[in-house]
Amino acid sequence: MRMAIRYTDFITNEDSRSDFLPRGRKPTMFALALLFAVSLAAGIALPALVLNKMILIGWLCLIISVSGWYVMLEITRSRDLILATEFQNALFASALGFNNTFCLIIKREGSIVYMDTGFQKMFPDLIKERVISIAGMLKHGKVTTVDKEKIFAAIDRGVYDKIIFEIRGPDNLTLKVVMSLEPIIRPSGFILLRAREFVEQRTRDGAPEMKTGAPTNPLLTKSSITLFAYIMDRMNTGVYMTDPRGAIIYANRLIEQWLGYRDSEIILTSLSLKDIVHQGSSHPGTISPDNFEGEVTLRKKEGGLTKAFINQKVIMGEDNKSLGCVAIINNIVEKDPSIKKTLW
Repeated sequence: MRMAIRYTDFITNEDSRSDFLPRGRKPTMFALALLFAVSLAAGIALPALVLNKMILIGWLCLIISVSGWYVMLEITRSRDLILATEFQNALFASALGFNNTFCLIIKREGSIVYMDTGFQKMFPDLIKERVISIAGMLKHGKVTTVDKEKIFAAIDRGVYDKIIFEIRGPDNLTLKVVMSLEPIIRPSGFILLRAREFVEQRTRDGAPEMKTGAPTNPLLTKSSITLFAYIMDRMNTGVYMTDPRGAIIYANRLIEQWLGYRDSEIILTSLSLKDIVHQGSSHPGTISPDNFEGEVTLRKKEGGLTKAFINQKVIMGEDNKSLGCVAIINNIVEKDPSIKKTLW
C-alpha cells in the first residue's frame, strides 16, 4: 500500500528548517464551508426570484447529492489512509523489534510514546497505568540505582549509547540486557530504545568468538565445528550444539532442511531448544540442555510437526561445569522403526 503523494510539500511556504511539516489540504475546511454556504444561499435566493418551487426543490436536491457524494468520497479516502497507516505501522514495528527483547520510543523527558508487543508482554502491569514512562519501566523492572543513573544520563546527553544492566521481567525472572539508545533525527526530541538479551560476542558463522589464551571449550572453536559438521553432513545426520541455557549456537543444514529453515536461519534468529522442540510431547531433557536419548517431536517453521530420534549429550568443562550440549538427530519413518539407531 502506498501513501498519497504530498505534492504540497514542494510548494509550502513553511520554514524549511522545521523537521516536520503538516500535510497541506486543498481546498481547506474553511473554503469547503464557504462553498457550501454560497451554494445553499444561491439555491434559495435564485428560485425565490423566479417564484418557482420546482426549481428550488431541484437545486436543493442537487446540492445535497453533490455534498453527499463528496462526503462519501472523503470517508472512503480516510478509511484507505487509515488502513495504509496501520499496515505501515505493523511493518515498521516488526522491523524495529526484530531480534530484540523489547523496543521503545520515548520523548526526551522520559514519557513513552511507542511500545512494541515485547514490552507489553514483559511489563503487563505497567501498561495498565495512566502514565507510562521510562522511570516507571525501571521501577517495575527493579533496576539498580547505579544503572538507572547511567540510563538517565544517556537520555539527557541525547547521543548514541549502549548500556548493559539487569532487569526483572515476567515471573520475577532477572534478565541481563544490553540497551541501545539512538536519538531520532526527524522529528527531533525522540529517542529509540532497543533492548536485547546480553550474550557473548559471536563470529559471523554463529560460533562463540574465542579470545586469546586457553579456550574454555575447545569443542566450540570454529575449526572444530566446521570439521564436525562436515562429518555429520556426509553421514546424512542432523546435529546441533547449544550453550548452557539451551540457545542453539550451531545447527547443520540437514536440520534446517527438515524444519523448513533457510541456511543459517536458526542461528541468525537466535532460536533455542524451546523454539524447535514441541514441549507438549517431549521429555524435559530436550527442552533444557541435559543427557537424553529417545523420540521427540520437532516444530517446523511454517507449522506442523515431525518426529525424530535424538541422542543428546552434555559437554562438561573445567570444574565440572556444563558448557552446553551436542545432539545427533535422525528422522523417524514411523512405518519402518528399524531406522532408529543408537549413535553413542
